[in-house]
Amino acid sequence: MKPDRSTASPTLSSPSRTSLVAAVTLASVIAFAGCSRDATPAPSAQAAADTAAAAPPSAQFAARLNLVNNNGTVRYDGTVDSENSRKAIEAMLRQAYGPGVSGSLAVDAAARPAPWQANLPQFLTAFTMPGAAIGFDGQRIELSGFASEPDRTALRARAEKLFPEYTLAGLFRGVAGTAPDAAAEALAGLKAGASAGDVVKALNQTPIQFIDGSAQVSPDSLAVLSQAAQAIQGSGGERRIEITGPAGAGEDLALSQQRAEAIKVQLIVNGVSPASIETKGHPAGSGDSGASFRLL
Repeated sequence: MKPDRSTASPTLSSPSRTSLVAAVTLASVIAFAGCSRDATPAPSAQAAADTAAAAPPSAQFAARLNLVNNNGTVRYDGTVDSENSRKAIEAMLRQAYGPGVSGSLAVDAAARPAPWQANLPQFLTAFTMPGAAIGFDGQRIELSGFASEPDRTALRARAEKLFPEYTLAGLFRGVAGTAPDAAAEALAGLKAGASAGDVVKALNQTPIQFIDGSAQVSPDSLAVLSQAAQAIQGSGGERRIEITGPAGAGEDLALSQQRAEAIKVQLIVNGVSPASIETKGHPAGSGDSGASFRLL
């Protein structure tokens, strides 16, 4: 008798069964992955952009404040890290100088918080010298312009008390109670009432530095030029001095002339008569040379 095929259950061959199992397994994996994606959706492009915009930029430079006392009228500028810092510092300046203060501070989120801000009010009460300028740059404080020896000494003492371990530059150097400035050794060796010739000889042994490629006197040489001005005034007489500006290899006559003028300005600021100083530059191609002085 032949078997009844109409009622028998279908039987798959071994390869067919293997293919079916694989297909079912793959479908399950895909379905599970789809459920996982639905449970924790990826952030949208807008959400990612909002997160990036909210992240503050990393601090890149120190907060700065510059003050210039022009015969009792104080001008200021600089850059701080936040609007709150700007308002607080400007309030301190108004408190210290009243209506005789003007200027503005920029706000830049890339600036680091000002480490000097907390003790600034106590320092401002001592910064009252007409003709002087002060600059805060991170943990560096530079005094420039004109300040008498007693004023420089008193202001340095205040700075050392309020801002220990800060770098004090410019006219803070070379004051009483500090290590002697090696650059001003020849000037320091002059006796009271030294002749103009002796002063000029000492000046020619005194290195005067400039910021590379510019006609700006280096802060490290401001104290030297203040001491030079005192020596010139102490020599007496009406002798005139000619200053030849320094020029490095490849630097031109114009830059040398500008540097001579910058030295003259610093001497005038510190009390030397403008009429007693002449300036000139080194000829182009004359090679590396420092500032030089001679009697006229």
